[in-house]
Amino acid sequence: MPALRRPRCGPAPFAASAVAAGTLAGLLAVAAPPGRTAVALGSTASLQSKAPVPASLTDVESAAEDIVDFALSGDRRSVIAKAATLEAAAGGSVSTALAHAGVPSARVALLKTRASRVAQLARAAPLVGVALAANAVSELMPSFYARFQGRVPASIFMLDYLDREAQLRSLARQPDQVAAAVKELGQTWVQVQPKVVSAGGAREAAAYRAHVSAMKRLVSRGNAALQAEAVRGLALVDELEQVFTA
Repeated sequence: MPALRRPRCGPAPFAASAVAAGTLAGLLAVAAPPGRTAVALGSTASLQSKAPVPASLTDVESAAEDIVDFALSGDRRSVIAKAATLEAAAGGSVSTALAHAGVPSARVALLKTRASRVAQLARAAPLVGVALAANAVSELMPSFYARFQGRVPASIFMLDYLDREAQLRSLARQPDQVAAAVKELGQTWVQVQPKVVSAGGAREAAAYRAHVSAMKRLVSRGNAALQAEAVRGLALVDELEQVFTA
């Protein structure tokens, strides 16, 4: 099971100004739109036959999340260093672990491709674009975690990716992509909510349901209010995870 995530940070003041300064040209092909590579988050293997989550997979996830945080804080040096770590981790033992768990080779190759893309962008691309590329790595994590034993439903990790995607696409001034992320967030929450409630998380479910409603109201604005609400959603996802791990 992946370790509980550290508290997420919102964008530093740099983020909005960097986008406003003209970052759009390099962003359009940085990361896949939400849902482009969506796959079923379940697996044909029974829970009893699944292996524990390998440390190599959590290392990849952590590196991708760190890159987003460093990018949002404007720390290019740390972005470059962590991007190298991510690329090395994606090309390491995690590939074998994923293959043994039944992950198709094309998906394993996609992980390597996306990690390499982050490393390519890290040195000179707009930092919000680097963050989007790193979040595209995070998009793959739910389907990977679903192949291993874990108490937290893999679909909860998709909420994490989608909240971050909405935040970053808003920073990049891509309203269509913001709307797509928020739409998928709502669809994913419909699937996740009964699991949270069944696990005793009625309070946490109510809080996240209100968050989804807020995101839908704010989507047409695509501004700082939506970005702040998306960051709030990241903290609420941590609470959802704790329902299953406490």
